[in-house]
Amino acid sequence: MGGNDRAGGGEAPPMISARSARRSAILALVALSSAGGCSGEFGDRVREQVHRAIAAGPSPLVRVENVAGTVRVEGWSRPIVDVDATKYGHDAAELRDFTVDVRREAGGVSVVTRYSGGMRGGGVRYRISVPADASVRISNIAGTVDLAGVGGDVAVATQAGAITADLGRVTGNRSIDLRATTGAVTLSISPQSDARVTASSTVGAFGSDLPGISQQRENIVGVRGGGTIGAGSARIRLTTTTGAIALHQL
Repeated sequence: MGGNDRAGGGEAPPMISARSARRSAILALVALSSAGGCSGEFGDRVREQVHRAIAAGPSPLVRVENVAGTVRVEGWSRPIVDVDATKYGHDAAELRDFTVDVRREAGGVSVVTRYSGGMRGGGVRYRISVPADASVRISNIAGTVDLAGVGGDVAVATQAGAITADLGRVTGNRSIDLRATTGAVTLSISPQSDARVTASSTVGAFGSDLPGISQQRENIVGVRGGGTIGAGSARIRLTTTTGAIALHQL
């Protein structure tokens, strides 16, 4: 599987005070409101379907950048990145203000929501199928991210939205990095995994049913935890500013 330079890597984010955490949460919720909501319930009067499919090389890196709307990524057996996107907005003029840009790039495929002349509103809901051995890097400002069946490195960051990932056995030199500013992070992995785990929530809780994982409270409202599963060869990092963290076994 991919190494740490594919989708993870970098230093752990610095610890944030409870006051700063509350401020980040407020800013994220403002972004969520102005973007039209995570699920597209607001400003979802008109829709446009977009479909793209691009052949991918072995173990590709799939990069996804979205502003508002849900992102669902699933691994499959085909060597193709298949993108089903639903653009939504208040009216047809709003839909014309942004595009779904899918293209091949060095080492993989990029899927990017691009706004012209500044963001007025609207968003995109993505459902993306990627090769099972792909690595993924996802950024979503306002919306949930769900992943399943992806066998490479995984890096996900949201500003306002939960992250849910089912990643099977995490072993070798895989890197899993899930970070939410405002939103819960839930990761399910095989108990036969081999990984070092670190988890940190500035305002929230952490729980795990995997052996070898512990936790301790920090600054009354925060928590830090982690431990080693199996040989500990892979790396798992779970971080929230405001939101609970859960690590489950499949």
